[in-house]
Amino acid sequence: MKKFLVVVVAFGMLLACKYFQSHNASGLPNAFCDSTQADNPCSIIPYDVDEKFGLGYDSFLDSLHQTPFDIFSWQTFIALNWPANAAGNPIGTSITDSVNAPRVWEHYQDPAEVFGTGMPLLNLRLGIAKKGGQKFLYLDSKAPHGLGAIKSVNSNDLNGFQEADGHPLIDRNLNFALYEIKMNPVETSFTLDNHLTTTQGIYNAGSKTGNAIDLPKSNEKAKNLGIIEIKASWRILLPAAGDDTSRYYCRKATIFIDSLHTRNHKPLIINNVTVGMVGMHIVRKTAKVFVNQIWTTFEHIDNTPDDAQQAQMSGRQWSFYNPDCLNCTPNAPADTIKGDNQQYMWEPTMPYARDYATGSPGQQSKRDSFGTQAMRVYPVYRYTELVNQQWQAKLKGTVWANYKLIGTQWEQSEIHPGPTAPNFLGNTTLETFLQADASCITCHRDASIAYIKNKDTTNIKTDFSFIFPIYAKVNTNAKPVKK
Repeated sequence: MKKFLVVVVAFGMLLACKYFQSHNASGLPNAFCDSTQADNPCSIIPYDVDEKFGLGYDSFLDSLHQTPFDIFSWQTFIALNWPANAAGNPIGTSITDSVNAPRVWEHYQDPAEVFGTGMPLLNLRLGIAKKGGQKFLYLDSKAPHGLGAIKSVNSNDLNGFQEADGHPLIDRNLNFALYEIKMNPVETSFTLDNHLTTTQGIYNAGSKTGNAIDLPKSNEKAKNLGIIEIKASWRILLPAAGDDTSRYYCRKATIFIDSLHTRNHKPLIINNVTVGMVGMHIVRKTAKVFVNQIWTTFEHIDNTPDDAQQAQMSGRQWSFYNPDCLNCTPNAPADTIKGDNQQYMWEPTMPYARDYATGSPGQQSKRDSFGTQAMRVYPVYRYTELVNQQWQAKLKGTVWANYKLIGTQWEQSEIHPGPTAPNFLGNTTLETFLQADASCITCHRDASIAYIKNKDTTNIKTDFSFIFPIYAKVNTNAKPVKK
């Protein structure tokens, strides 16, 4: 039996390697670039997965079918992170060209720009930051509020302080992680052209199509990439505290925190701070896999160990894990402080999250306190790691070699609902506290917005996107901003 398992694993690794080799040698799109050009990472965003699905084919996590999805994810990640000019178009022949240029995806729009907000100071600061060429961060969560049933939201909730489940992620320097959301031009245009920036507009459109919004999928003939949504996570980098900025994709940023979430109840504006990217979700709707879309998630390799043994052996300085605190409970959110109305508050000076520090049980002093003790719950799929090794070797010597694909989740069901592959998928910076049952598709499947008229409620499904129920409901009376 053991001999059989060894043979199966070896054969699976051979299949993945052969996939790369066969694509490189054929006229088909090769593994590192969705084109017939040289076999190197490039700026071309692929339209779809290089995989042919037969009738009745269901998704299944195996090396033969998962590998094309993982390659698609890497191609997309690199192309989106290609340096771009002022118009958002890729420039240069290498991802290392124009190192100080914003990336392609950073020219996409924030939902606050598309939908408008009821927060004048946020709007003002966002505009100032963009004109100054700085990143603008105002979210301490990947979603502005909980992703459960949305009954009522006001504009102040736009800066909600939680990750995916209602709690913040805190790094080794006791600073909150920060998040941003982006919509590509296809989704932005579709939203504005169909008047989907308000609950009324969403109802008007959805009621004509079975109470559901159908977002555009990719169309290679029409040169349409389909919708792309991005959720990125960042942390403040402090070289004086031991952070190595040469290992990260870094940007200068302006951070805006509204007065409801600061200890002194005054708006907090942090200018010209260095932030490093620690995670990224990418959502694609393609012609082949459009029913449940394709869900990609990447992380920085210094975020957290995959297991306690790796943490003790590597000697690496982790961003969200303290190897000296073996008694610390992993993936445990910080408690709120009595009197803060169950809100997490930023201090006016660094470290901004010092009131929520983690310490060893029985610790008498806060001197050795740490942030969130994050750990990965499910290991990265073995053949996904093989794909990672191929790409990291190609990207050696660049900061992008320090990022890895955690997984690509998809579901294909021609005849009957198939399983998601993989069944669970979570990012330690975006789903830290709910990794045990985290699933992008399962979570987003029921994304919808409630339209209430004369005490009657109609739920309009928003095609797996929480952007619409979050931002449109907040900004029912706000005027959208057109790019």
